[in-house]
Amino acid sequence: MSFKLKLENSRILKGIIETLASIIDETEFVVTPKELAISAMDPSRICLLKLSIKKGNFDGYECSTESKVGLNLDDLDKILKRSANEDQLEIDFNEKENKVKIKMEREGTSRTRTFSLALLDIDIEEIPMENLLAIEYPTNFTIDPPFLVEAIKDAEIYSEILNIKAEEGQGLVFSSTGQIGEMEYDLNQEDLLESNISDVNSGAYSLTFLKAILKIASITEKLEISLRTDHPLKMIFNLLEGGELSYFLAPRVEEADFDEDDDDMDEF
Repeated sequence: MSFKLKLENSRILKGIIETLASIIDETEFVVTPKELAISAMDPSRICLLKLSIKKGNFDGYECSTESKVGLNLDDLDKILKRSANEDQLEIDFNEKENKVKIKMEREGTSRTRTFSLALLDIDIEEIPMENLLAIEYPTNFTIDPPFLVEAIKDAEIYSEILNIKAEEGQGLVFSSTGQIGEMEYDLNQEDLLESNISDVNSGAYSLTFLKAILKIASITEKLEISLRTDHPLKMIFNLLEGGELSYFLAPRVEEADFDEDDDDMDEF
């Protein structure tokens, strides 16, 4: 098993790894002849994600057979942060060496830096991604990522929960309530890039996990959101220069309901 991946600049990969490292500690990278894929679930089982970057979105891609490598994301994040955005990256793995090598080269110079990262033996829990992707959502809309960033920053003034409500013919409302007051952020259908909203659907979601994933907003071209009452929030980040991150976040429940149905906090 071996692979070699090349990127002309490090910006996108740096943003992806920084985001993932804020949610999960370690994960398995699966490199196939067609794509690089990562599927992971946070330790509290509240959020689940899948990253897919196709072969054609890399500037160089060599892989003849599937390879799986377990890596510590915090360590990988530290290494990638040593690169400038315009640095060329080469990620190389050879099974005999049992480590991943990351080479950085500055455009216009002959200087290179190479870092190695030892592999981890990770016991990967089966992730029900296909079941989640098969869920039909009655409300789907596409927005500019800064809208959600703004709504989250508004909401955290009041609480750690963001309420989302979509109503047919009306649009979208983000809201938050706390001891000092409340806020509402309204978007009508003209504010949305695309929308298919049926009936009324709503949910309450942890701002902690929403803030973590939004680190990727700066490298996201558009954001697709799907909403269904009493179901996980589904977000698909279409990344600049190619790649897609699917993110599912379990809904929050009221304290009084927790003992009766704690599955809502352990959705996955």
